[in-house]
Amino acid sequence: MPVPNPMKGISRIDQPEKHNRGYYVRLARNGKTHSAFFPDKSHGGREAALAAAQSHYQRLLTKFGPATKSAQRKWLEEAINTRPHARPERPDYLDATRLKWVQCQEFRCLAFLDEKGRWINFYNGKVLTGPLRLIG
Repeated sequence: MPVPNPMKGISRIDQPEKHNRGYYVRLARNGKTHSAFFPDKSHGGREAALAAAQSHYQRLLTKFGPATKSAQRKWLEEAINTRPHARPERPDYLDATRLKWVQCQEFRCLAFLDEKGRWINFYNGKVLTGPLRLIG
């Protein structure tokens, strides 16, 4: 059985120009998104903010339950079908079955392999570099 991703549902926010650093937690169920921000400063540092964010995500999971595979597949299909105009560099042959969640450093993103075998970020079309790991 695969080890659960400790960063699932958690994104790192670093905006030095706005003095905004912390972790953003999101969980969507039944068409509603539940979210919260955990700033480093008010939690006593980056590690404490991450711990608070992970704890909050676990509470949300306990309250709302895990996502169903059909809901995840529906989200992927909607991502493909609603964004073709926004990403002209996305190949026409890309379908939801080719999209994978990839862990890159401490972040995760939706990506696909191009014809050269490189992982490409689905949303911005950039090549992902560094150590990568498939997470879903």
